[in-house]
Amino acid sequence: MLKVGLTGGIGSGKTEVAKILQIHGFPVINSDQIGHEFLNIPEVSETIIREFGKDILTGDDIDRSKLGKIVFSDPVKRVKLNEIIHPIVIEEIKRSVEEKIEKGEKVVIIESALIFEDIDTFFPQWLDKLILVLAPEELRIKRLLKDRKLSEEDILARIKSQKKPEDKIPYANWIIFNDDDFVKLNREVERVIKELRSAIR
Repeated sequence: MLKVGLTGGIGSGKTEVAKILQIHGFPVINSDQIGHEFLNIPEVSETIIREFGKDILTGDDIDRSKLGKIVFSDPVKRVKLNEIIHPIVIEEIKRSVEEKIEKGEKVVIIESALIFEDIDTFFPQWLDKLILVLAPEELRIKRLLKDRKLSEEDILARIKSQKKPEDKIPYANWIIFNDDDFVKLNREVERVIKELRSAIR
């Protein structure tokens, strides 16, 4: 099986790329979705609440927007959250990959903004290929202001918390420039799909 990472900065459009890949029959594992699901598991949520306090709750549940404000403004706390969540997420991704192998899938796409954020520990040692989605920062901010309930201050904090996407170019097998409309994006993704299918023949 070919294990392909899909990454890009917040607002780059990597989730739209993932949707197009799914439409064309490629299974996608979304690391963010897995992380969100694990927030509801008692042993994980209890650890996070002990670390960050009850101010992150809305009712009895962890409020991701409240937690986000803390971790995206404080690198030390962000590292702490990652130490709690990432090992669990990675194990679940590996389990999902094994499941896809058993089903006879020839390719699996693993979508995560954190691929190559920390070269020594996150993903690359068992990924075969990498798709990188790029977009100008001003366009990413514009998209996020439109599509998410975040202030410009929150958006800039999240962008600043990530490695510059352009720094990942040396590790990418495919680069998708999402700097125009959906028609161009679809064309860019179809170019990658053609090469992916050639790689597994």
